[in-house]
Amino acid sequence: MSKNKILENSGWWILSILSLLPVLLWLLELPVGLRLSSLSAFSKSLGDVAGLCGMAMFSLVMILSARLKFFEKFFKGINKSYTAHHFFGGLALVLLLFHPIFLAYNYVLVSFKSGAMFLLPSGYWPQDFGIYGLFVMIITLVITFYTKLKYQIWKFTHKFLGLAFIFAFFHVFFIGADVANNQWLKIYLLVLALCAIATYFYRTLFADYLVRSFTYVVKDIKKHEDKIWEIEFYPKNRIIKFIPGQFAFVKLFSKNLSKESHPFSFSSAVGNPLKIAIKELGDYTNKIGNIKAGDLAEIEGPFGVFNFESHNNKKQVWIAGGVGITPFLSMLRALNNTDYNITLYYSVKDESGLAFRSEIKEIAIKNPNLKIIFWISSKDGFINANSIKEQTPDLSQRDILICGPTEMMAILKKQFLSLGLAEKQMHTEEFQLY
Repeated sequence: MSKNKILENSGWWILSILSLLPVLLWLLELPVGLRLSSLSAFSKSLGDVAGLCGMAMFSLVMILSARLKFFEKFFKGINKSYTAHHFFGGLALVLLLFHPIFLAYNYVLVSFKSGAMFLLPSGYWPQDFGIYGLFVMIITLVITFYTKLKYQIWKFTHKFLGLAFIFAFFHVFFIGADVANNQWLKIYLLVLALCAIATYFYRTLFADYLVRSFTYVVKDIKKHEDKIWEIEFYPKNRIIKFIPGQFAFVKLFSKNLSKESHPFSFSSAVGNPLKIAIKELGDYTNKIGNIKAGDLAEIEGPFGVFNFESHNNKKQVWIAGGVGITPFLSMLRALNNTDYNITLYYSVKDESGLAFRSEIKEIAIKNPNLKIIFWISSKDGFINANSIKEQTPDLSQRDILICGPTEMMAILKKQFLSLGLAEKQMHTEEFQLY
């Protein structure tokens, strides 16, 4: 098994092990029997474990938010690391909520008032920092999980996670208790915490100065069907190198747009003028048509592992839903009568949504091993695995690449699995910012 195969998708295991390691170090400090000798000791132990694991997870979540490209080796794509960021962020919040609740049990034994007062600021600043940090974290993550804000406002609220983390840092390392008494535990959490703080400064506070990006200039912008705009750029200095199917975070500088960084797929082939395709879907993208030739763009990337050449199986089915055609367009433009046997299903609501249809047909003419099926859901019904199998009888022998709305991809994956296809045959491009 290759090194890359071993690394693929191992990020979840690595995060889990790193999150639980404090428990092992904690257990080495005192015999388990003493920690479980009474209900009071058991409650304190639960509070300690919740706090230690929660702090480790919080640190790892902060590190993941740095969007470092080497994360892709462990998560099968930077987009998958954001899924882990979301999951472990929520779990860290739950653990850190239970941390003071379990510790408060011993105070409740004295009186309910004593228990309640333990959970409120008291003037003892190491403890108060923990309360303030938890309060800021709760507000920030509730906003993240349960509200729909404009992207730039949502992104701004995430800066407060750094404040919550700094509060938690002071609480952990000045409150005393297990961290102060266990040298290895203290060193481990300190290393994680300092890495988290460093990545917070790198990504959130000083990104404009520290994050490497490429400066491009808008050469042309053209509108296609389905409210999709394709922007062509030329480099101001350095040229970004990518493979078909990848994406980048693009910040456009135009008087008609706010200065936001958003993920967009490359639509051009390697070696051709750089292009990205953007669909009008929200407050920001609805104004894309207002940018002008000469506007600047900062491009950070490339990111992603969604590429047909990264799979050994040269018999493939590509499924695009709406604007999900973008990464496939980059791949199509890179085809040159290769020995890949590809069937592309391009699904849209009606024929007016078939962006780049003429060009896709021309590419198919030049590549006899490429078959194009335009799927019109208003006429053919929703695209589904059974229909695809009918038109592609050797489906079980192919790898399947899917890009489109999240719900569509989830349904198709479930249907393919029910047909007996292996999960390793399916590859999706799904990017969500949490």
